[in-house]
Amino acid sequence: MARPRTTTPTQPDDPRVQRSVDALRAAFLDLVERKPFDQISIKEITEAASLSYPTFFRRFASKEELLEQIATEEVRRLLSLGEAAMAGHRSRASAEDMCLYVQRHRKLWTVLLNGGATWAMRDEFMRVAREISNARPRVNPWIPLDLAVPFVAGGVFEIFAWWMRQPEDYPIENVIKLFKALIVDTTAVPRDIRLS
Repeated sequence: MARPRTTTPTQPDDPRVQRSVDALRAAFLDLVERKPFDQISIKEITEAASLSYPTFFRRFASKEELLEQIATEEVRRLLSLGEAAMAGHRSRASAEDMCLYVQRHRKLWTVLLNGGATWAMRDEFMRVAREISNARPRVNPWIPLDLAVPFVAGGVFEIFAWWMRQPEDYPIENVIKLFKALIVDTTAVPRDIRLS
């Protein structure tokens, strides 16, 4: 029987520690490109990273925690690519940027959006979208923020999750059109609507 954990994983600012974390992330991302998440063991991750097994547990409590950290960074990167679209600028280019990014990392995004971390990804989309919304002026201030954030974040999440369930040769141009019609045209095109 395994001993109960007596320490909490940490990720201090020490450059050596950061190198270990980066090596674990890179090894995990390489493995997830080649096999399903549930078939990847921590031992495989540490071997691919050329680190000891205990080193993993000094940084992460589980492979799910490692995936969650990667998910947070990926969502932030993806939504920052789409900020211009949500602000009504370069909407087509931003949609393309987002779609191209997801396409380049399709296996990872398939795991993130349709794998065992789906609930965490939804929460992360909402959290990051809320941060972004609070940090910039709104194109359509008449849309209540507590409606706009879940609508946009949920829409982006659903479009990309749906796309990751399609065959790999599904045309990216279709995804861009869907994103523009369902998200950008609906919420990011300025409108003068007065709610009573």
